Amino acid sequence: MPTHRSILLRDGGLTVGVQPACGGALTRFDVQRGDAAVEILRPVEEAAQEETSVLATACFPLIPYGGRLREGRFRFAGKEYRFPLNARPERHSSHGNGWMRSWELVRVGRRSVLMRLPADDSIPFRYEATQSIRIESNRVRIVLSARNLGGEDIPVGFGLHPYFAKRETATVTAALPLQWRWDCELMPVRCEANTLAAALGAGCRAMSLPVAAEYAGWDGRAIVNWPASGVRVTLTTAPPLSHVVVWAPEGEEFFCFEPMSHATDALNAYPGRPAAQDFVILAPGQVARQGFEFTVTADRAPR
Repeated sequence: MPTHRSILLRDGGLTVGVQPACGGALTRFDVQRGDAAVEILRPVEEAAQEETSVLATACFPLIPYGGRLREGRFRFAGKEYRFPLNARPERHSSHGNGWMRSWELVRVGRRSVLMRLPADDSIPFRYEATQSIRIESNRVRIVLSARNLGGEDIPVGFGLHPYFAKRETATVTAALPLQWRWDCELMPVRCEANTLAAALGAGCRAMSLPVAAEYAGWDGRAIVNWPASGVRVTLTTAPPLSHVVVWAPEGEEFFCFEPMSHATDALNAYPGRPAAQDFVILAPGQVARQGFEFTVTADRAPR
């Protein structure tokens, strides 16, 4: 993958780093509070940016699906599709292809950047995508779009994979009434009541989150709060997304709260769940868009 130094977007106290050549990823997202920059997402060290892996960034887009896809295969409208296996030695495909590619820089300004992902002949259908990132005062807005370039309807899903910083001092508040029960390969088996729903609704310590879990029935809004730093961020999605994956590996300072339009492996049918449920079905030439907004509130820093 080509290397590229981060583009820095700034407005007010916010700074966001963007690295188009590295999967269209963010490399930092922080807010100035007094003399200190408080990290909202984990940063990529500047010295490491030339060779960084997408999986070591602050956030990256999930398109045209998020999560695992069983053996990289699915059937849609009577046709079989196959995505490359991109997470070896795992036997499943992961997170689509947008995060694996270099995005073209279309336009850049002090507060915004627009990137384009051209069609990829190595995947089974033709689409192009754009990613717009804009800072406005205390808000960061990310908009993903996908256009069907082929001659048949295609299913497209959207998601975002942010790595929130400082798990030890963070809390997460979100309405997540349902949980997907996974098998040993982290594939969904059934949807059931979420035993952590009450705790998450009241504000759950990020240290209490499971290592890996998937939730449904979300209303598309969550709050991540760092009381010790006097900073919190409200995440909203438009249109509202109803699925969330949590990843909080032991021994790491970060945790992931990943909004997604669909469940893991939802391109495949399961009992009681048709194929491509919660995906956008794009007719030839049609475009779909998905927005993600982070609103940052920082208490006044002590003098």
